[in-house]
Amino acid sequence: MNRTPSTPIVETTPENVANPNRRETLKATSALLLCAGLGIGRNALADDDANSKPKVGDQLARSDSEGKAQPLRCSEIQPGAKPVPAFPFEPASGEVRDGSRLNKVILVRVDPQELTDETRAYAAGGVLAYSAVCTHQGCEISEWVPKDKTLMCYCHFSKFSPSQGGQVVAGPAPRTLPLLPLKEENGVLVVAGPFTSHPGVAKSA
Repeated sequence: MNRTPSTPIVETTPENVANPNRRETLKATSALLLCAGLGIGRNALADDDANSKPKVGDQLARSDSEGKAQPLRCSEIQPGAKPVPAFPFEPASGEVRDGSRLNKVILVRVDPQELTDETRAYAAGGVLAYSAVCTHQGCEISEWVPKDKTLMCYCHFSKFSPSQGGQVVAGPAPRTLPLLPLKEENGVLVVAGPFTSHPGVAKSA
């Protein structure tokens, strides 16, 4: 004959009585976990800022020898010189938007008289900011060809004319190099609008 087991009697012991010290420990642990969670949130937000597209009011900056962002002045970009690489930089937060290579630009100075009317509207004192990513296969554009005053990608030798709004003048690149509109504020180069088209390789339909 089966016997139904009786409900065990749990004795009150120091181990199963609510311990004030134990409660405080749990509270402290919970607080630490909450802080850790908030820290993760802040890091995620910072990542979002670094990956976000250039915004109006961002400055253009490059890193100094210690890796700190240094806003670029219009006077630093010399005519006929090798393009200067830069990333958008939010002065209020100190965040450099370098989380995506599509945010990288190259700065060149062209005689304003040589610019088309449309291109001149995007320049700051003759300084233009073009996407550093080739529209062919996404290689980086870093070279200036003095002979024909073009920007060149070394991967497949596509050339772009900065004075004509980044128009393709040689090579397999299928479309114009995107421009990032600029303005000058207190001598510093500042973003004045979004890219004229999507940087990088065009997405398939």
